[in-house]
Amino acid sequence: MRARRIGGGRGGGGARATRVRGVRARWAGRMPRTQCLGTAIIGAAFCASKCSAERLARDLAFFPPEPPSYALERRVRGEDGETREGDAEERLVAVANDEHVPASYARAFQRVLDAFDVTSVETVRGNEIVVMTCEGADNQSDGADVTVIMSHGNAVDAGEMAPFARKMAQQLACRVVVYDYSGYGQSRGEPSVADTYADIDAVVDFVTQKYGVGLDECVLFGQSIGSGPTCYFASKRENDIGAVVLVSPLLSALHVVSAPDAWCTPAKVFKRMDVYKNYAVVKTINAPVLLIHGDRDEVVHQSHGKALWEAICKHAKPSDAVCEPYWIPGAGHDDTYERNPAEFVRHMRGVCAVVRERYQKQRLAAGASVV
Repeated sequence: MRARRIGGGRGGGGARATRVRGVRARWAGRMPRTQCLGTAIIGAAFCASKCSAERLARDLAFFPPEPPSYALERRVRGEDGETREGDAEERLVAVANDEHVPASYARAFQRVLDAFDVTSVETVRGNEIVVMTCEGADNQSDGADVTVIMSHGNAVDAGEMAPFARKMAQQLACRVVVYDYSGYGQSRGEPSVADTYADIDAVVDFVTQKYGVGLDECVLFGQSIGSGPTCYFASKRENDIGAVVLVSPLLSALHVVSAPDAWCTPAKVFKRMDVYKNYAVVKTINAPVLLIHGDRDEVVHQSHGKALWEAICKHAKPSDAVCEPYWIPGAGHDDTYERNPAEFVRHMRGVCAVVRERYQKQRLAAGASVV
């Protein structure tokens, strides 16, 4: 799945995100056996953040694209289906931001945005965040109303994810929901670890209430930094989530800047102050998990995905449904879908099939009739 800035490049977020990605790429290529200097720098930054891991992550880990790829407008939809400016029965619509989207692509991008129902929901931390929903055809043909909830990667927003989300809705014949974290896109507030947790809580609650779906019909999809809130939510729900898909996932935030074979790394020295500790919470996810990772990933090394897979296998029960991981030859961090779209979709269809099968078995076991 490519998370890239529209019109070129590997993502938004400006020069700051580009510099950080460049540093990560250079480190990933030739990290020394010891990382004492890098660890000392992290320690100094921690002290400068008043020993607050949350504050340090807020300052260093989040890169919302500037400007956002879309703006929001309120319009009225007429009987002919066209949206117009007006006062009554207004609906929220996403509009391509001409400061972000090249003119040559603006019309095509707008057609993609028009395929989404757009709304905003409020989190428990008081931020209004944007939620976009694209419906797939024939979603309930076999009972389960499968809904994929996407938590996107860093340096992109929901608008940039919309083309991929629409493809998934069409190819998987299911509902796909993508949202922006607090401080990303047109969502209010500032990004932080705590806010991403509140964001996914609010989005899942919105989806289950608006569409009447159960958690066992939901597939939580987390890409890169989005694996953090995804694993957080899935791990706190016992036997409820339909399935989890982790694309280029993190072991933890500090593991991203820690060599897998080095000592005195930030992840080891500052383990207690680390955030997005997926390596710990993935063990408690009681749902099928599909791991997708490229073997040329220079942002989040493939060793992260493989270590998560080992943790899942170690703690899986004999009765658990297990999805074989998809390790992608030649894929980097942002092209896991483009490297082989057909194979990516095949694995995603397999996940949806598992969700539908488990849904039917659970309903039949409970004495319910599945349409």
